[in-house]
Amino acid sequence: MPGITRPRLDRIILRLLTLAFMLAFAAAAVATPGGGMALSLDDAISLALQNDENLQQAAAAVDGAEADVMNAGSGRLPQLSISGEYATTLKKGVMFLPSDMAAGFGGQTKIEMGGDYTFQGAATLTFNLWTAGRLSAATGAAREMLASSRYRQDLIADGVRYQATAAYMSALLAADNVRIAEKALEETREAMRVARAAYEQGSASRFDLLRSEVEVANREAPLIQARNQFEQGLLSLGRVCGVAPDAGISLADTLTAVAAPDDLESLLERMRGSSPEIKAMQRQVGAARQVVALAKAGRGPSRQLIGNYNIQAQWDDDLAPDSNERAPSATAALAFRMPIFDGLQAKSEINSAAADLRIAEIELDRGTRDCDLAALPAGRRERPGDPGRSPREREIGRRGPQAGSGAVAQRTGHASGEAGRRIGPDRGPSPIVPVAI
Repeated sequence: MPGITRPRLDRIILRLLTLAFMLAFAAAAVATPGGGMALSLDDAISLALQNDENLQQAAAAVDGAEADVMNAGSGRLPQLSISGEYATTLKKGVMFLPSDMAAGFGGQTKIEMGGDYTFQGAATLTFNLWTAGRLSAATGAAREMLASSRYRQDLIADGVRYQATAAYMSALLAADNVRIAEKALEETREAMRVARAAYEQGSASRFDLLRSEVEVANREAPLIQARNQFEQGLLSLGRVCGVAPDAGISLADTLTAVAAPDDLESLLERMRGSSPEIKAMQRQVGAARQVVALAKAGRGPSRQLIGNYNIQAQWDDDLAPDSNERAPSATAALAFRMPIFDGLQAKSEINSAAADLRIAEIELDRGTRDCDLAALPAGRRERPGDPGRSPREREIGRRGPQAGSGAVAQRTGHASGEAGRRIGPDRGPSPIVPVAI
């Protein structure tokens, strides 16, 4: 080129290459805002399931319910226990004799009893032959509570998946908003540059230039707001996934269009067939019925087989007795127990269990109605009298004024985070304990 030397041309090329590299790096940063650890949607859900505290509590509740099942079923097995006592006599007891018998004992009116050492040991075996249905009811209630705890765990896991998905999608949307705001600011700055050039050439007024400058200033505030919302979205996503705030997250996925929800009847059928919330409440009702049966069985008779084996020993001087200083004994018994009057304790327990059963049934009915209402697509939640609603939607709308929490996908097999927090890791009624015979 005329007027440009070779060294100068090399410097210009180097500067252009450096500028191109910086522009490419900036474009990559815009494409995956946030920097740091690349995180896909599946990765976010996996991390959330691993680190969620409520889900960990629900898993512990399942372990506790499994222990309750084992505890309730222990009454069906024989109970064996052993006991023992080894004692040293510091001062022996005495037995006083009448004076007319003292001559036969060398004139002594009191005789020392026992030995320097005493040992007592026993082994007891107890087996429940018949408990009038107590054990069956207790085991059934514990199993129902175990199933309910597992469904509650599934419910909380669905809530965690929903929260992770919602946080990830919100971060993606915020990233797109940042790109849109940056693009708008870039175009506005280009318009200002053109307006300034036209003003300098005399083909545009100063008003046009000032208006373009004001437009640039107006575009800067939405960009700052969009960037702040994006950073907040990344922090929320990191909190849901259990990632430290300073770890840094970059989004590996992009926003894609989703299919429209199915028709109402399909949503309702799917929700009722796969909703862990409804299944957990159904198991709660089943457990309450078993508790009622357990309370009623408390009025019935019971039979037990009891066996005992005992060893007694008393001796002096040595630390261990010989064969003449110890004696075994054994007994076997068939025990029968029939409550006659317990001060109305059984009646009060039956009434209390029946009340808990009614509460569980009402809760199941209310939860089912809430799930029906939540399955209505958000775009069709008009008032019950709207002519555009189907008869099925009007029927559901008349059942109650409150819609359940969560979106359509949450109730059709993916529960909302609010539902997960409402149920939580609670294990329901008091754990079942072995029946006392």
